[in-house]
Amino acid sequence: MSNFRKHLLTTAAALAVGLASATAQASTFASAILDINNFRLLHSSGAVYSTADFTILTGTNDAHATASLNGVFANGAASFGILSGIAPNVLQQCVGAPCPPLPENNFTPFPSPPPVPGSFGYADQDMTGSAISIGGAPAGTHARTRADASTAMNAIASGNSDVGTSTTFGFTLGTSDTMTIAFDGTPFSQAFVSPGSSPTANANARLSWTINIIDLSTNTSVFSFAPAALNGLSAVSRTDGMDGLTTYAPGTSPFSAMTPLLTAGTSYQITVQHNTLANALQQELPEPDSLAVLAAGMLAMSLALRRSKA
Repeated sequence: MSNFRKHLLTTAAALAVGLASATAQASTFASAILDINNFRLLHSSGAVYSTADFTILTGTNDAHATASLNGVFANGAASFGILSGIAPNVLQQCVGAPCPPLPENNFTPFPSPPPVPGSFGYADQDMTGSAISIGGAPAGTHARTRADASTAMNAIASGNSDVGTSTTFGFTLGTSDTMTIAFDGTPFSQAFVSPGSSPTANANARLSWTINIIDLSTNTSVFSFAPAALNGLSAVSRTDGMDGLTTYAPGTSPFSAMTPLLTAGTSYQITVQHNTLANALQQELPEPDSLAVLAAGMLAMSLALRRSKA
């Protein structure tokens, strides 16, 4: 009977330690990266708009990046006038370890998990160029954002970055014309939840890119463009009930859309929004609690065996 009790306790301890080890290895990961390249505003003739085409042209390029882990945040922001010749480049933001997990302005995806690359929230943004020709310079904006959230242990992580091509600016044309929006877009989003994660585990990532033009005299929208490939199709998620890996990576595609006729002398406002978002969560049983449960279970089993012996 003594050997039986020892064997049973040893087996129970091994199983409990195995469960604790499995819990510690649970992980979640989400990543969203959006690369918009050669973004231009074109005349109906195909020529690029320039500052000479506007009788009024004012506005800003705004950008910010935010990362968080377990309620601790890191934030960065930048804003410059569209005619300043300076585009925002927000420094990478990271909370957790390893931090930073990537070099500045690196928009290459992590190798697909598992394993996840640590526990952190991360965001980065970069923008160069202009959508119109300023001072005779070639037109073409290159805007990139990324957000990553990773939990290799109990954590709540998130990252998001918004490049204000939240360019918001007001303009008035000297001559009536349409405006064609043209660019190349490379979307990427990924979500991963490891097998055996707790019921609270989840990971999700998504992208958002839109352009809107409003007639300021009537405060009504005259043009809106939000391609599905850079919006709804990019949303990916995984949960404990659907663990594993989902990746959205359709590659680089050209995008274009033409506005209706924009009349000379009318004041318009154009806004371009470019966003990435990633969130990851797992709330497994913390290690000290696991050990407490293990100790309590072994004690209860020992008492039960003593009673059975008696």
